[in-house]
Amino acid sequence: MHIITFSFECGGFDNRLMRGGLSPLVWNLSRAYAARGHRVSLVTPAHGHLPALRERFDVRELDYRDEHTVPLVLDPKVWPDQPAGTGLSLDTRAHLLRLDGVDVYLLSDAFLDLLPDRLYPPPAFEGRDLAHAKPLVFQVGGLRFLQRHLGDGPAIVHGFEPYYHYLLPAVLAEDDRFRTVSTVAANAPVTQKVYRPQVERLLELFGVRGPDLDALDGPAPAEDSPMATVARALAGTRMHVEYGPDHVGVFPLVVAGADLVDFVSSGQRDHYVTWQDTPFEALFRSLPVSRRLRERPDRLLAGGCGISDSWLARDPGAVDRAAVRRSLGLTVPGPVFYHAARYAVHHKGQLELMRAVREVLADDPEVGFVIRCATGGGGDAPAVAANAAFQRLADRYPGRLYLDWRLADEDTLFAQAACADFCVFPSKFELDGFLIAQAEAMACGAVPIATAQRVTSHFGHQRPLGDPAATGFSVPGSFRDDDAGLARALAERIREAATVFRTEPDTYARLSRNARRLARSFTWARSADLRLTAYDRLWRGERAQPTAGELVEWGWLEALPPAALAGHRDLIVRAATERGDDLALARALGCGTDELEPDTWERLFASAHDRGDFVRCAELARRAGRPDLQARLANRFRVFGGPDGTWRVRYTHPRADRVELVAEASPAAPGAGPDAAAAAAAEGTPGPLESATETLASDEPAPAPGGAVLRPLAADGRGGFSGTLDGPPVASHAVAMVTLRSGRVVWDAVPTRAPAFRLVATDLDGTLLRSDLTVSARTRRALERVAAAGAHHLVVTGRPAVACRHLLGTLGYRGLAVCGQGAQLYDAGADRLLSSQSLDRDLARDVVAKVEAELGPVELGIVTSPPESRFKVTPAFGERVRHGWDVTADRELLWSAPIDKLILHHPDVDEDRLAAVTRRLTGGEVTVVHSVKGMVEVLPAGTDKGTGVARAARLLGLTGADTVAFGDMPNDIPLLSWAAHGVAVANAHHDLRAMADEIAPGNDEDGVASVLERLFAPVEVRP
Repeated sequence: MHIITFSFECGGFDNRLMRGGLSPLVWNLSRAYAARGHRVSLVTPAHGHLPALRERFDVRELDYRDEHTVPLVLDPKVWPDQPAGTGLSLDTRAHLLRLDGVDVYLLSDAFLDLLPDRLYPPPAFEGRDLAHAKPLVFQVGGLRFLQRHLGDGPAIVHGFEPYYHYLLPAVLAEDDRFRTVSTVAANAPVTQKVYRPQVERLLELFGVRGPDLDALDGPAPAEDSPMATVARALAGTRMHVEYGPDHVGVFPLVVAGADLVDFVSSGQRDHYVTWQDTPFEALFRSLPVSRRLRERPDRLLAGGCGISDSWLARDPGAVDRAAVRRSLGLTVPGPVFYHAARYAVHHKGQLELMRAVREVLADDPEVGFVIRCATGGGGDAPAVAANAAFQRLADRYPGRLYLDWRLADEDTLFAQAACADFCVFPSKFELDGFLIAQAEAMACGAVPIATAQRVTSHFGHQRPLGDPAATGFSVPGSFRDDDAGLARALAERIREAATVFRTEPDTYARLSRNARRLARSFTWARSADLRLTAYDRLWRGERAQPTAGELVEWGWLEALPPAALAGHRDLIVRAATERGDDLALARALGCGTDELEPDTWERLFASAHDRGDFVRCAELARRAGRPDLQARLANRFRVFGGPDGTWRVRYTHPRADRVELVAEASPAAPGAGPDAAAAAAAEGTPGPLESATETLASDEPAPAPGGAVLRPLAADGRGGFSGTLDGPPVASHAVAMVTLRSGRVVWDAVPTRAPAFRLVATDLDGTLLRSDLTVSARTRRALERVAAAGAHHLVVTGRPAVACRHLLGTLGYRGLAVCGQGAQLYDAGADRLLSSQSLDRDLARDVVAKVEAELGPVELGIVTSPPESRFKVTPAFGERVRHGWDVTADRELLWSAPIDKLILHHPDVDEDRLAAVTRRLTGGEVTVVHSVKGMVEVLPAGTDKGTGVARAARLLGLTGADTVAFGDMPNDIPLLSWAAHGVAVANAHHDLRAMADEIAPGNDEDGVASVLERLFAPVEVRP
């Protein structure tokens, strides 16, 4: 069999080409395949290390030269300084290194040789440096090499990590020579996406028509739904990333085309295809990729992972532990705790680890720590201290804390792991796949202290200490950055472990033996055999269906075949009851749901309630016809709105350990009120251990904020939680994230009162703005209440967009704005003019001639078309001339460039008569509006605030029936006429007041705020 392994990183044979756990995975699997007589071709970038590799290995340049262009289609929102379409002209060469029966093909060109120290472009490169495209260049160049040089016969093409090979399954899907396997090694967010036009262009480059990109991701949750609020809250975590509709999912691309989707442990597979019990589970179940995984469970493979043969061949007993500790400068009697990983403070839990280390070192002078946080590549490069706070802690405790930033070779790592008594791996967010470093330390007899992750459950550290098969100690899993609770738990476990080591030597010895025996069962031979068996089935066209136990574990009870129902009845009945699944239970019992007994409904409801599955609870109560069950859901989640704008929250669940409410992240409402603030303070998180500069330099992408944050509620110790927020909950529901004592995380929501209107359209000058051109604090709070209720605020102004930019920026306004009396649509958040209408200059001059023929000379002004958008006026505009306007006595200069509008001022004729005369004389050729005292504006025909706001509302999916509008001048009449409810402020023109539905206080008396406070008043809500 020919197996082509395709990986962006493969330095298992030389740590200069190694950055993380992917390298040993790819290299050891390739060696194991070759050892079983298979032809193995490994395709990987040279990363600029060819000269160094030639010093150690026989590297031969092949007669392969590929002069090609990689087309780049860049997202202009991310790459504003780059052309949207460009290309990278490359001359890709291939070199061959034969080692341990593996043909390693090293691809080299101007891009693949970039970043030799770190291999991977840091996240901060996106939008700034085209080196960010290096992984994409590898996909294109690697695919071209594979098709041209390795297409001589049938082959399994095995790609590692979807982000680095998502083109492979689609490109090779229709090629009968290949079968594709995609390995998920580290758990990137399922919602990680790439720019869709770029994907489409590359598929076109390879002549590929499919897959159907529209079907991969599905629509976003409805904007005012609880799921949309959940998605916003998750955007600040490591589990979910928000993108626009112009992006396409990486993992869905792989699932759509790969013949097998492979995982490096069964726990990782179980986690990644369900996300059970995590904050992401509810959103994941709504995604099309979740459904596709359920439809084809036969494509799921847990090929596993292992420890290298060279590591297992070494004898930990032969290591002089005392000598190694002395070489590290450790002077304590012990025990010694060991951690080795790349520097990834959030994924690897290193912030919490160092907080725990600091706490333990402060009160236990005998323990020691060996901490390795590798940065950059391997080799002899000098170490770089990636975190100043970590380094200061090590400097404070010489002889007790050894900290090393280098990526070490196997000799060094084995000696240090062998000298340790415990290994500490507090990884978070279920991002690990297998965790080779923990396995290696355990193989040396180190007892693990690690988070209770589903993905690493194979290590046995989650078992109770008294369990004969237990290997170590566990701390709760975490889904929070810099989690103070995890840091405290970790310090407690380290102290507990030290106590067991000192006072219960037999217990420690049992744990150490178990850890060593279990870890040494994870071999690459076993892992390779599992995959080779699957590959053989793949070529024969056979499907490997999951077992009944696996389907039950995943919660896919509806996918169980009839034979499983007969053969595993007790297992399925138990699982259905534990999940509160009445349909699955009735199917297993061979009856209808209407035949279930009353006490069965009670048990199902109790199970669902204990799991925090309140939607299922409501369904069960409805199907059972049991209003008494429905009544048990009442009063668990209560929200009270007060007259001062604050909201009090009360939540009750007997199994809840922590409750956090989703709230708007707003500068004006930066935190929770007294109760929730006290709860946050009780978290006890000290100052940050990673600076902003260190975060940017890190390989870890910073989560993009979704505009919503989680506010912890204070626990009363009796299952109740309470708090106060400075503003209403997000959108149309109050949404809470509830962490149960079991570790399961669920979401709960209750509806708040739907707002009377979903769109608030306001004029600026004389309406929203006070006379001094400011927005009062009261009005800001009212607008925040609008946003929190899930409604939109839309500015509708006569000012051109360029004259609004600074003002909207000071207001913190980032939405759409209708400018230029409806002629312009402006995206304030992106600072981008979306559309603009111009006025014909000859027509404008004709208007001036007609007006002056009847009324005598008028003073003129114009606004030039974008991008300049300058005001130019004649001198007698006098006091009306504003800062930044151009004044000219030469009228001809007014017509020297395209214009958006004409402005008329008559020194003796009032603006109402001037506007009326202008309308009569022009006969509908133009739009004439009166917006500011002393000025009449002439615009392209059909242009007014009503048409402008209608155009903007369509983009938001709204209509006039959804809208309340505010104004002060006659140019606002079309705006108020279009809206369902029109409000004129007290200082408004008499024509506007006459047609308005309501008169509010004046702009200097916060008239807009007074109406919004009434329309969007908070109320008490209950489920």
